[in-house]
Amino acid sequence: MELDNIYLNKLPIVAATGSEGGTWNHYAFIESTWGERKILLKIIVFSPLYNTPLSFLSEIDHEVLQQTAIRLERPWNDFLHETKLALCTEGGANGFSYAVEENNFVWRKVVGPALTVAYGSVILLRSQCLLSDVLSNSIATQNRLRNDVQLKNKVLHELKEEHEELVELQRQQEEDSRLYEIELITKCISILNEKKEVINHLKKKLAEDDDDAEGEQEGRDEDEREEEEERRRVETAAAAAAAAAAAAVGSYGGRRLANEEEDAAASPLGASDSEPFLVDSDPQDQDEHGTLPKRTKYQLAQRSATTTSASSSMSSTVTRKSTVPEEDDVGAREQPDGQLDDLYNKDTQELLQQM
Repeated sequence: MELDNIYLNKLPIVAATGSEGGTWNHYAFIESTWGERKILLKIIVFSPLYNTPLSFLSEIDHEVLQQTAIRLERPWNDFLHETKLALCTEGGANGFSYAVEENNFVWRKVVGPALTVAYGSVILLRSQCLLSDVLSNSIATQNRLRNDVQLKNKVLHELKEEHEELVELQRQQEEDSRLYEIELITKCISILNEKKEVINHLKKKLAEDDDDAEGEQEGRDEDEREEEEERRRVETAAAAAAAAAAAAVGSYGGRRLANEEEDAAASPLGASDSEPFLVDSDPQDQDEHGTLPKRTKYQLAQRSATTTSASSSMSSTVTRKSTVPEEDDVGAREQPDGQLDDLYNKDTQELLQQM
């Protein structure tokens, strides 16, 4: 029989004294061994009426218990559980009473005031060696329980140490996690600061590029304005030079025309500039028309030189006032004028030679 199925308990017992209506209260140690088919009971009664404890041996089959459960209309498992609770509870189960009646051990369940129901009853058989057997089983059970307690205490101690190690490991992990979080936060702050510096540098560079672009744009605008002003000055100077050249040419042409008219008035009618002067030797004609002063060679040369210098000075004035594109036009205009001057000087020299 396994020790796990053996229970030793102290129960209160009410028994008759043998006289009419007399009862006495005492206690009994009951060792119950629960098997698959029956229950073995060892009852040791301690009573002040006897000098030694009384030992009884008894047993009860499961079939008897099943018949009782059927009679009480109780489920078998529930009835067996209540029976075990009544016999294996230290000091007796609540709601149960125990008694020795006519050499029988009876346990009843109290269902109401002065109303009980018999759950079981066994015949008590005297035995002499039950006390030693009960003590041996109790000692064995105590030793087994002690070993179990020691083993469980050892396991508990190991579990406690493991728990302390786990607590320390958890604390270390929490500390490492905290340090790691601090490190991550520090790195994040450092990265954010670096990005902030890069962003500020890029903003500054963009601002400088914008300033340079604005400066270049202003420089281009200033150059364009200067070019526009220079172009306007050139156009104004060209217009002024053209006007001055036109005025000079007109003045020169007017003076030349006046000189030609004077020469034509001084020469005889019908005589051309290219023909030599014919001197009439008739004294009457001289008397009629009067004596005209003759042109000397010096006067003709002086007049030619004056005309040439005036023409040269006028040409140089026009050349200085005109721009580079207009110099070609003025030079082109001066070529015919120079040819006219050469032709005029040539005619004048021929006239002087004829005189």
